[in-house]
Amino acid sequence: MKTDTQLRHDVMDELQFEPSVDANQIGVIAKKGVVTLTGMVRTFGEKLGAERVAKRVYGVRAVANDICVHVPGDLERTDQEIAESALHVLKWDAFVPDDRITVTVRDGRILLEGTVYSQSDKEAAGCAVRNLVGVKEVVNSIGCNSPSAGAKRLNAKEMRWEC
Repeated sequence: MKTDTQLRHDVMDELQFEPSVDANQIGVIAKKGVVTLTGMVRTFGEKLGAERVAKRVYGVRAVANDICVHVPGDLERTDQEIAESALHVLKWDAFVPDDRITVTVRDGRILLEGTVYSQSDKEAAGCAVRNLVGVKEVVNSIGCNSPSAGAKRLNAKEMRWEC
């Protein structure tokens, strides 16, 4: 088992090699296999990227992502602009049943609600909106129901790149 110091060092090294993350803005604390990420980043996608990086390091058993998203002035968007962008990106994503999803935006935080056919539809919706400019958080409260008997749907998970 790695020491806390070694685990912290390994996570920090991995963050340095991830191009989608500014590792200089992220702090790492390790204790008994639990890694806590701290600091401030510019986008919600970067926050999730740091979490993904930490999870892939051998010895990490859990991650507490306490990174804050601070959108700089030049990237700030109104809730109206974010909501409109979210609706557009959901509509343009072939793997998202956008007619079954509602979007609420408050203070840069997106809430996705509705009911879709599968977990992969739900995940596709979350992936579609999380990298929009100005987004600070995405709460994906979409529920899943199976389509009616006999209905055929493409298996989006097999055809879609992981985001």
